[in-house]
Amino acid sequence: MNSNQINNSIGRGKVSQKVINLESSSNNLNTFHNIFLENSLEIKQFIKDATEIQKKFWLEFFETKSFNININPHMMKYVFYNKKNVNKIYKYINFRFFFEQVSLKKIETDYPPYLLIEPVSTCNLRCPFCFQTDKTFTKKPFMGTMKLDLFKNIIDQANELGVGAITIASRGEPTLHKDLGQMLKYAKSKENIFEVKLNTNATKLTEDLCNQIFESEVNQIVISADHYEKKTFEELRKNSNFETIVKNVKLLFETRKKFKNPLTEIRVSGIDYYKSTNKNIFHDFWIKISDEVTIGNALERWDTYNNKIHQNINDPCENLWDRMYIWFDGKVNPCDADYKSYLSYGNVNEFSIKKLWNNKMIKNIRNKHSTNQRNKIDPCNKCGVTFV
Repeated sequence: MNSNQINNSIGRGKVSQKVINLESSSNNLNTFHNIFLENSLEIKQFIKDATEIQKKFWLEFFETKSFNININPHMMKYVFYNKKNVNKIYKYINFRFFFEQVSLKKIETDYPPYLLIEPVSTCNLRCPFCFQTDKTFTKKPFMGTMKLDLFKNIIDQANELGVGAITIASRGEPTLHKDLGQMLKYAKSKENIFEVKLNTNATKLTEDLCNQIFESEVNQIVISADHYEKKTFEELRKNSNFETIVKNVKLLFETRKKFKNPLTEIRVSGIDYYKSTNKNIFHDFWIKISDEVTIGNALERWDTYNNKIHQNINDPCENLWDRMYIWFDGKVNPCDADYKSYLSYGNVNEFSIKKLWNNKMIKNIRNKHSTNQRNKIDPCNKCGVTFV
């Protein structure tokens, strides 16, 4: 698809976060395209060393003056910020094209385009739609903290392989890790990692951590906040205090003002658990202290293993081809809906990321998904994620 309009979905799943009140940004989109058009001579020099697929992609762009990939505000922000470094934004667009093609076409690659790394698996909240409410999970061996040396080793491998995007988060709350600031700084210091995203419930944001986030030039910090009224918010974010969360997000927003031309976006992400949230009020409440507000419906993630089998969902899951989850102890997994690691295919303490990504266990799961046998894999057959 030609990028004549900005995509308002976060992720490609049928149940996904949607940007609320995405204003028309045609002028920004034109500016985005023009950055590359104005640097066409330099980019055409880079293309000489590109793959045939990349060459075709770029030549089509110069002919149509529009990229044949989904463009979102997050991508535009990155390009605007780095527009003087033409080689960097050229490589970035190549990565985004590669990532989208891998997801859409289920392409077997030598390494995962995207990593999700959890600093800790524990969480200080007990949201009703989250697997942290599963008492068989919130104990050893599932609970723990990642060692800084292991994190750095993962990041070093990712940079060498060309992994383009990292999310710092998965099953737990990242801000509970005492070395989170160092982790962010280390990840963003790597040349080949374009995007670093941090997810948080905002309960532990401090002035010091806020400064570290912006100093590290994290691309995006996503705040999980599900309502605009205290009673409902604290029902959905059990063990939280609504006033404290709002105060912490304001602190984050105000701290950013101290930095000249900051890269970091602030997104508030909500779950419409009761399917009754007034999305306009939700947007208007949180947009005052953020850049973007998104909301989506809840998925059955609080006890995947006891869900009923989804007889009508049998399409292959894109996550198997485009990402790897790495737990605090080095264990790798296809996703965090399988939060107790039934489908783990190894450990980065024992094998390299590249070897794990290409081993027989994960290839077998991909093969079953791509040959209409997803419904024979536990817990894939109980997962509500679908891409059709």
